[in-house]
Amino acid sequence: MKHLILFLIFCSMSKLTFATGIGYALSGGGARGFAHIGILKVLEEEGLAPDYISGTSIGAVIGAFYAMGYNAAQIESLAIEIDWEGLLQNKIPRRDLYVGQKRWAPYGNTVLELDEKWNPKFPTSLYKANNLNLKLFELYAPSSHVRDFSQLEIPFSCVATDLQRGQGKEFVSGSLWQAVRASLSVPSLILPFKVGERMYIDGGIAQNLPISEARALGADLVVGIKVNSSLREEENLDSIIDILDQTINIGISRNLNANLDDCDLLLEPELNPYSSQDFKHAAEIIAIGEHYARTKLTEIQEFMRLQGVTRTPQRASKAFPTKKYRVKQLEVSGNKRISFAKIREYLGLKIPGIYSAKEISAAARKALNSQYFNVLYPEMIPEAEGGYTLKIILQEKQAKSLTLNIAYNDEEKLTAGVVLNIDNILLKNSRILAQAILGGKNELNIDYVKNFGDLWGIYYRLFPYINEKTMYAYDENHFQVNSSKSLEWGATAGLGVFSVHNIIAETYLYYSNTSIYRGISESYMPAKYYSVAGFGAKAYYESLDDFMFPKKGLLMTGRFNFAREEEVSDYIYSNFRGRAEAFIPIKDFISLIAGLNIGTYLDSQADQQFDHYTIGGIDGFKGYSRYELSAPHYRIMQLG
Repeated sequence: MKHLILFLIFCSMSKLTFATGIGYALSGGGARGFAHIGILKVLEEEGLAPDYISGTSIGAVIGAFYAMGYNAAQIESLAIEIDWEGLLQNKIPRRDLYVGQKRWAPYGNTVLELDEKWNPKFPTSLYKANNLNLKLFELYAPSSHVRDFSQLEIPFSCVATDLQRGQGKEFVSGSLWQAVRASLSVPSLILPFKVGERMYIDGGIAQNLPISEARALGADLVVGIKVNSSLREEENLDSIIDILDQTINIGISRNLNANLDDCDLLLEPELNPYSSQDFKHAAEIIAIGEHYARTKLTEIQEFMRLQGVTRTPQRASKAFPTKKYRVKQLEVSGNKRISFAKIREYLGLKIPGIYSAKEISAAARKALNSQYFNVLYPEMIPEAEGGYTLKIILQEKQAKSLTLNIAYNDEEKLTAGVVLNIDNILLKNSRILAQAILGGKNELNIDYVKNFGDLWGIYYRLFPYINEKTMYAYDENHFQVNSSKSLEWGATAGLGVFSVHNIIAETYLYYSNTSIYRGISESYMPAKYYSVAGFGAKAYYESLDDFMFPKKGLLMTGRFNFAREEEVSDYIYSNFRGRAEAFIPIKDFISLIAGLNIGTYLDSQADQQFDHYTIGGIDGFKGYSRYELSAPHYRIMQLG
């Protein structure tokens, strides 16, 4: 009898003190994971606070913030402010490119890198996510001094999937932002992330609701928040993204459903019609999570009562002031062809020095703007004596690439092109572009540039070419009445100077030989065979934010050509062409453009004998076809 009484007393006391450790398990689910934030807001109000947190994918992102000390309201503000879709973009804004890359207009829509054996390397994901890497580095920088996640304000872990072994990996130490980044590497969409010697993809593949991981941290009770989408019906499998999402969800559903029974309180909001890609609807999804949690208040309160959970004060906002980090030394990992000194130059940081996380992130982005790297991101490693080692982890682009392009327009009809790009093969800081185009026009161009300096300096350029095109004659009703073929070959050799982002100036020598054949036009045409040689000078300034559809910036170009020696040139002339365009943003998708285009022959003799400027065409004047309108002098003003 005595033993029975003691046993009952023990059981009664154990019930009152059962909740010695509460863990939160936050599932993955892409944008649907913003519902975690709304649920956390309600749990905070009810005084339910976790002692441990484990997260997967977007659950790792939010869980890590919470473990650092952010409250739900602060995380909500971050989630709404961040341009999540922009973080996945691969494109570098044109205004940030070095002027050396602006020498060439975008010349293709499919780029394949070539390995050492000239075999094409196909992409392993849709997004390289460099912007995502740098943003995570900035956001989690205040935790850089913590290498053991149990030392965070709330002990934390997150789950990723080892790509080589096919096994789950629980991160409990190391770089917090890198652990989170590994956890959210959605297969085929976001580039797999390397930590140490292993490659990782999204943790949802191995364990999308990390209940057992929360228990491994020390939790006796686990509150699971499940936000991943359910399997789609046939009518909702309409695209490659839908199929990929379904494929991932099949594996997620299997590992998740087998784990649900181990959860003490499961919260699963209804999030249809939102998908895992609806990042622009963060505020709405957060609100749905909050509303759902309020409908579950009775269940939540009953859970707390039965488990003897003591209410805690609602979590206060924690200040994370902008911090400066004392960087004592620089390390670089992953470089093979590009030297440590060159990478240091691209970064532009003076080390040792004191920098904020944003300044370090900006330096990494500046290095990425060189376009020599597929991946580049920083890691802050605390030193025992104080301060940090800044480690730059990178993956270089291949030295060779192939660009493919197919285009159609009314003038040249269908054309197919290929460009072979070779960097730093013949000489350091050099580039060869070999372009071939077939179809409505035929071209073969080889452009070789050697720079002396990366950010500014001088360069020389060699440009041999051959092209064939069709020229048309028109009547007064704008109908084509005849055509001629023009075969031109020649070369240009130049010497110039360049600055970091905006300015190029060059002097050059040029020679061309032109043959006109297959028909005689009713209108004036140049001589059947002629050669032109001379020298020239050009200048180029550009600060546009985009090449094809600029919304902001300035473009100015000017070029003088002088052919003055009869011994080498069949035509004697001097001419000038210039262009200036300013784009002024008015609203998000509306800009004002003001432009001036001018061209003139500087001596009257050339007015009569040489080929005039053609000022029609796709980018030309008043909708005229390319060869329909020409003149020795023109001035076109544009405002729109």
